[in-house]
Amino acid sequence: MAKRKVKKRSRTAKPSARPRTLQSRGIGQVSRPVVRWTREGERRLLVLENDRVSVSVWPDMGAAIVAIVDRASGIDIMWRNPYLQPARLRVLDQPMRSGSDLYDVMDGCWYVSLPQGFFAGDYFGAPIGTHGELRSLPWPVEKIERRARRVSVTFVGRSIRTPLVYRRELILESGSPWLVWRETLENRSAMDLPVAWLQHPTFGGPLLDGARLLTPARTVRVFQADDPKALQLQAGYVGTWPHVPEREGGAMRDCSIVPPAGTGKDHSVQLTDFKAGWGCIWNERRGLGFAMEWDLEMFPWAWSWNCAGGHSQYPLWGEGHIITLQPSTSPVGRFPDLLREPGALRTVPAKGSITTEMATGFVTRGEGPWRGAATGGAR
Repeated sequence: MAKRKVKKRSRTAKPSARPRTLQSRGIGQVSRPVVRWTREGERRLLVLENDRVSVSVWPDMGAAIVAIVDRASGIDIMWRNPYLQPARLRVLDQPMRSGSDLYDVMDGCWYVSLPQGFFAGDYFGAPIGTHGELRSLPWPVEKIERRARRVSVTFVGRSIRTPLVYRRELILESGSPWLVWRETLENRSAMDLPVAWLQHPTFGGPLLDGARLLTPARTVRVFQADDPKALQLQAGYVGTWPHVPEREGGAMRDCSIVPPAGTGKDHSVQLTDFKAGWGCIWNERRGLGFAMEWDLEMFPWAWSWNCAGGHSQYPLWGEGHIITLQPSTSPVGRFPDLLREPGALRTVPAKGSITTEMATGFVTRGEGPWRGAATGGAR
């Protein structure tokens, strides 16, 4: 009997010739997890999805997560910046200040901030912009693995101005709402490198209407800003989460509440002294939330920015309904100040690396932790 020739499926990371969209695939139609390329306007995205969740990654822009969609409800938790649609890859050929190196390209996605946190400045002689350079560099796809009940994709970002290499593996299993992140930061140099490492998701969309931020933090801090009048909260305050005094009048604001869009509220706080490393954007009316579980030893802090039209001028011009929960190695601060603060930075050893793992997913119970429960970790 003649043998049939079996054409092997290519596993190379090439874009699909006929891009598909999530809307063309109904809930329950993805019985096994898949990885596929698609296009959104001019940008090429890599999508991981199963019958519970769809995650879109932009490799050419720091492997940014641009969409995380609950397939049952169609809700996308990621914010989209109305001033950057369609999304941009390059900063404008215009004067650069006030964080414009970030805001020219900040689509509203989930990116990583390294090596010195938020503020632009000098990193051992290297000029580094707002939230660092890795967020704006291409992260090539190093490997795609497809198994019967699991898919994984590994991205690698190589810093140009520092010796740091960022390796991210995203894992999605069949029937699970959880995306697992395995993150490794490598140091190619012969010196130990202190870093301020921040996960920077920006959440938006209909889940925020009437939502709360649930997390077991005990302590809340407000950055001691150079211009305290720029803040709605009392600069330098340290107290018990979630209440913080407002700068004008001293009324205690519950910073766990996501204020309605257009109310002009805005605040940025830092959470620490956690009982456990988890948080959830929880909407009681919908019975749905978006949850994160992270390594508390690696990320003992979490920053949270909440905006409901409170930036009347640049860069949001009164728009934006946003909340963030951003696990971090460090409090908010300028890098030279963090260097002087004991324990404020994480060290990547010379010719070595540090690794952490976290998980994200939609849940139907607001209080964590969720994974490993009797339900098998599924909601």
